[in-house]
Amino acid sequence: MRQFVLGCLALALCAPAMANINVDGTLDASYGAPLAVQTVQTNFGDASDPAGLGGGGELDAGYAKIWNNRLYVMLTGNIEPNFNKVSVFIDSKAGGENVLDGSLAYDFGDVSSNFGGLTFDTGFEADYHLFGRWGGGNFEVDIVDRSASSAGNEFGNFGAATSGSGTGIQSGAVLAGGSATTGADGGMFLTQDVLFGFNNTNTAGVDGGTDVPPAGAAELVTTGLEFSVDLADIGSPAEGDLIKIHAVYGNGDNNYHSNQVLGGLMAPQGNLGGDGGGNFTGNLAGINFNQFEGDQFFSLRVVNEVPEPSSIALVVAGLAGLAYIRRR
Repeated sequence: MRQFVLGCLALALCAPAMANINVDGTLDASYGAPLAVQTVQTNFGDASDPAGLGGGGELDAGYAKIWNNRLYVMLTGNIEPNFNKVSVFIDSKAGGENVLDGSLAYDFGDVSSNFGGLTFDTGFEADYHLFGRWGGGNFEVDIVDRSASSAGNEFGNFGAATSGSGTGIQSGAVLAGGSATTGADGGMFLTQDVLFGFNNTNTAGVDGGTDVPPAGAAELVTTGLEFSVDLADIGSPAEGDLIKIHAVYGNGDNNYHSNQVLGGLMAPQGNLGGDGGGNFTGNLAGINFNQFEGDQFFSLRVVNEVPEPSSIALVVAGLAGLAYIRRR
């Protein structure tokens, strides 16, 4: 027994603890390789301010990981401070919307209704909608449970950054017991906080235009929008289930989409506008992602990784075992 405890103690001294993911808007190595990489230059302006306060918006790459029963998502790139939005639709359980329902009205001025009629790729059925935007002050994030919502009875939670307000690097949380999304008449639905981080200081990545971006440029970006949500709040997908994510950059009124989507569009490709051809129509009903080559979403298989005991904890346990042996 003594030899066994000493062996465990030696292993503990050598074993590294599993790396945690810090939700701060900077890519952690724990994410691994990107699940989606941008395939077209941005037609919403190329960011060039290293302080992160200038114009330009892009989605460079998408990463995701399941850790400790939470979904972590990292979208590298930029969000300009003019209330343009990154919208993230999550397909994490059976059912959902392949064509978005315009009767679900939330956000300022109920502009979510402008999504009505937008059609995702076959095989993608949205259950949840998370979106982030800022106007130069606090970065803000909302998450809405569209699957549980009905017209006049929408469920959503809102949160604003509590660190870094007015700068290009911010972080905060959408609190389970905080504030409801504007216009979400059904109230809040979260049982656990959604953590988010935002780092807008990228000046690399895809450049401006409608053509193929420089080779490898998108993968080099390590900052952007990051969030973490408890699996129980997105339908409790089980081990082995597939989570699908569609991320898109558009204007604040949700009626004009850029060409920045993950998975990416085939170049050359200009802004989608409201009809898929770059025209302003007042809503997004004319966009059908089936008309574009490939899938405009990326997927992650649920394989839950859990925190391992740190080396210090194992050492303490080993020493306790030795003490017990000595007492006997």
